[in-house]
Amino acid sequence: MNNKFSAEFEKLCLPYLNMLKRYLFHKISNYSDAEDVLQDVLLAAYKGFGKLKDKGIFKSWVIGIASYKCVDYYKAKAKKLEIPIDEINEPAFDNHGIETTILVNDTLNLLRDKEKQILYLFYIIGYNQKDIAIKLNIPLGTVKSRISAAKENFKTLYPYLPQAKKGEITMSLKNKEFPKVMPELKIEKVNDPLFNVKYEEISGWLLIPRVGERSRFAFYDDPDQRLTGVNKMECVREAVIHGIPCVQVDVEETEDGEITKHTKFMRLSETHVSYVAEMRVKGNSFYFGSFYDDEWLTRYGAGQNNIGREIHQEAKGVAVLNGDGTITVSKEECADIIGRYEVKIGSRYFDTVAILEIREGIMTILYVDQNGRTVLFRRYNRLNWQIDRYKALWTEKLPNSEILTVNNDKYVHWYDCISDYVL
Repeated sequence: MNNKFSAEFEKLCLPYLNMLKRYLFHKISNYSDAEDVLQDVLLAAYKGFGKLKDKGIFKSWVIGIASYKCVDYYKAKAKKLEIPIDEINEPAFDNHGIETTILVNDTLNLLRDKEKQILYLFYIIGYNQKDIAIKLNIPLGTVKSRISAAKENFKTLYPYLPQAKKGEITMSLKNKEFPKVMPELKIEKVNDPLFNVKYEEISGWLLIPRVGERSRFAFYDDPDQRLTGVNKMECVREAVIHGIPCVQVDVEETEDGEITKHTKFMRLSETHVSYVAEMRVKGNSFYFGSFYDDEWLTRYGAGQNNIGREIHQEAKGVAVLNGDGTITVSKEECADIIGRYEVKIGSRYFDTVAILEIREGIMTILYVDQNGRTVLFRRYNRLNWQIDRYKALWTEKLPNSEILTVNNDKYVHWYDCISDYVL
């Protein structure tokens, strides 16, 4: 193909390359496989570009190619183990909004080939044990023992999420009123070993995006730590946005007596938790934004390739709390455990690890207990964060607030949040 053709394709493709990556990394949890599929998509798009008559539909056209390539990817995985093709044409969802087909396939991929094969023959294709013995040319006793062993190994590896009974809310609303002023707060570092946490809450919202979950949390702003707002959230149903399985979260925000309502879409996979989209009304206009939109990602994008925060948190050494109280971070957009703390809120004590997150001048420290729930959310702003909007440095706006130094940058404490989990 000539250079003019190549230049036109590159010009049209480049603005959507990051969007394609986000789409594929949401659909395929294995980074290496997703990169391979991305190359397949680009190659197929390049080869078919000459047949695209309306270049104005390039975005939807290339996403269509990516969608088909994702189906091809799972079909190829299925074919290796005699998985019925019909099983993977459409995603299936469990009660938590997670794409079950992908969970099952990824778990099976961790098993030995003989275990994968026998589970599919027995449970999905539906062969009886005698038929399997004939098909594989092995004794019937071997079939029975292999099925039993494979079942146990699968149960051990599968990211099982307990099924809630109909109508059951795993984190119920206690309907207690939040106090008008932040309860007595004490944070004390302890020298006990750090513990790892399965932290499934969405960043900044103290909610696990799983159908049936609800949460309330309150804001207490410096300098006087008075109650300034309460957010209420409920995960109401499963949803699919741009082909990505997620849950719809209805949100009601109350700030200084003013109530606003909007809807977010969040995703919980076996490895990450992330934002997918948002709907809200601004004036007389309806607004919808999603992970497709680069400008939307300046507010909600996070993690490698903007697929969110990892749910399995352990100390990585990316963020280090130094002896003098300063913090050293080796890369931006980190999420790392920096210490173990006893947190006292009112009369209650909590054993927690502190997870530090930094992104675009905003730092949060999340004190998370061994149940994977946020006990205390603390928000800090870099010294000059949004100075054009606020017309002052944060040390001037909040001169008596706590200051933490990260890589020689000063971060000023703005507010704390607690949820009904600690009431």
